[in-house]
Amino acid sequence: MLQCLLNIRSLPLLLLGATIACTPIRHLEAQQPAPAAQEELLRKIATDVRRGDFASALASSDAAVRAAPNDYRLWTLRGMAYSGLKNESSSLTAFQHALKLAPYYLPALEGAAQLKYQQGDESARPLLLRILSLRPSDPTTNGMLAVLDYKKRDCSNAVSHFEQAGNSISSQPDGLAMYGRCLATLDRFQEAIPVFEQALSLDPSKQSVRYYLALSQWNSRNAAEALASLQPLIAADQSDERVLELAAGIYESTGETQQAIDILRKAILAHPKNPDAYVQFAYLTYNHGSPQIGIDFLNAGLTQMPQEGQLYLVRGILRCQLGEFTKSFDDFQTANQLDPGLSYANVAKGIVESQVHKPAEALAEFRAAAKEHPNEALTQYLLSEALSDQDNPDLAEAITAASRAIQLDPKLVAAHDLIAGIYLQQGVKQKAIEHSDAALALDPNDQQALYHLMLALRGTDRKGEIPGLLKRMNKLHQTGNPVDSPQKRLHQLYEAQDVK
Repeated sequence: MLQCLLNIRSLPLLLLGATIACTPIRHLEAQQPAPAAQEELLRKIATDVRRGDFASALASSDAAVRAAPNDYRLWTLRGMAYSGLKNESSSLTAFQHALKLAPYYLPALEGAAQLKYQQGDESARPLLLRILSLRPSDPTTNGMLAVLDYKKRDCSNAVSHFEQAGNSISSQPDGLAMYGRCLATLDRFQEAIPVFEQALSLDPSKQSVRYYLALSQWNSRNAAEALASLQPLIAADQSDERVLELAAGIYESTGETQQAIDILRKAILAHPKNPDAYVQFAYLTYNHGSPQIGIDFLNAGLTQMPQEGQLYLVRGILRCQLGEFTKSFDDFQTANQLDPGLSYANVAKGIVESQVHKPAEALAEFRAAAKEHPNEALTQYLLSEALSDQDNPDLAEAITAASRAIQLDPKLVAAHDLIAGIYLQQGVKQKAIEHSDAALALDPNDQQALYHLMLALRGTDRKGEIPGLLKRMNKLHQTGNPVDSPQKRLHQLYEAQDVK
């Protein structure tokens, strides 16, 4: 009986790399004992494959398969020989025939999965999963599945497989970059940082990895480290808009507003038809109480992009800050006409109605926005807030809308706070406690949740926690509000593109 076959991991791996190795194979399928001559021929074919004499192996297997057409080992060896001769089509056919005879024969499974994976064929997945059923912790198989999941943007499963891949990707900068991006997509920025750092150490020329490293460091509130990581990109290319926009965001977060403004000016000059830089500049002026400057820049942007609904929307918000409500309405209406997908146009109109003390009109706008975009958490939350602010509030409907917001976005702390406040008003303490606890689990510095929780805990068996909560509240008042959470920041991961 043949004791050692060429493991398919001897074939070149597109991503993970491997070397030729012969490993003992556990025969997973029952087979009748073969004649001694056939076994001897199998040994010869396997030896030829290991030595790289693929033509000889293929010639010997021609006669062998005629004599024993149901020997899955022979068909597997033929697949290996064809693969060695770069005949992928015949190789895959041979492996698939072997699997018809023995569906769980590992070398044939690995051979077919490898070829389909190299071709970018999603049908590699069921083969790889079958391999994992035999070898659950196999690093190479997990690495391949991780890449397939990454390409499908299924980062939750991709990260799980990357973790199982372990050392098999530790020397692969592309695999590490995918792993890091998925961690960052899942808001696991701290974990993404060492992965990006390792990828960058392997290939310092990977500018996209450097960008994502800086982005992850900034979202982890390590602004100085983020700026240091990004600096080579800033120095090398003063025209890449994403690099400039991220640099501006970092400078603004550290209080260096003038640096941020200068960089955004460069971004706008280099890319006058990129709306993102105008929007970021406008938000910066909004935050610093200088809306007119932002409006001037947006006006310049609209001369370049007169059909860009987003610019009208942001200009409307800035005009609202100036109290120019009629002009705000006009901008929101134009934004909605140009891009009906901008649901924030209706939301923003509702905000303006609220500011000019028209709660009924505001509620109507929020209802319309929630109806048109039922799967957007923010519109559901704002509808709930508008409902609760009415003179005769429909609190049941408000709770329903806020609950819907939480269902759509479990991280929406404000919705938990709103529901907790309503339940507290109704005297439903346990529900108020549950939502306050949920809000604090998401944001330990949420002062509103702390306040609600202290009130709700009175007269309960948890009232002993109140002094500690009071100390936390006082400390937050002394230190001021923390920096906005990463979810509120402008910059996002760009999965489909790389920095230049």
